[in-house]
Amino acid sequence: MKTIIVYTSKYGCTEKAADVLKSRMGGEVEVINLRLAQEPSLREYDTVILGGSIYYGKIQKEMTAFVNKVKPELASKRVGFFICAGNKEQAAQVLQSAFPDDLLQTAVATEVFGDEIYYNKLSLMDKFILRMVKGKDHKSGSGLSLENIEKFAQSMALYN
Repeated sequence: MKTIIVYTSKYGCTEKAADVLKSRMGGEVEVINLRLAQEPSLREYDTVILGGSIYYGKIQKEMTAFVNKVKPELASKRVGFFICAGNKEQAAQVLQSAFPDDLLQTAVATEVFGDEIYYNKLSLMDKFILRMVKGKDHKSGSGLSLENIEKFAQSMALYN
């Protein structure tokens, strides 16, 4: 079975999560960042995993547009969804709003992978907002949950 992980990443957290997920999946897995590459054709893939980072409570517009474009095709695929989000209290709700309900209901797996903030990569506006939300003493660090990524990979593998 061929798998593709299609994601959007602005500062690199979701890219790292997608790469870790790929290493846990096994088999033939391709990874595509929609912000840097052309939209892939899903024809040759049995499994499609879609993920993105959350900014200001929403998934990136490139992912939303892609999902809307390929939604009919996703109905015939094994699909999984993930997000990278820092607000753990609201993450499950944000995941539900990031992707269409009908696709989430038929998904093999859904998961919140946590977040990592690379402060030196943030735009000035994003630095300002981060300070407002998390306080000025907030530091870059590892908030990705390897446990959640592993659990997601195992769920996807069960249905291979």
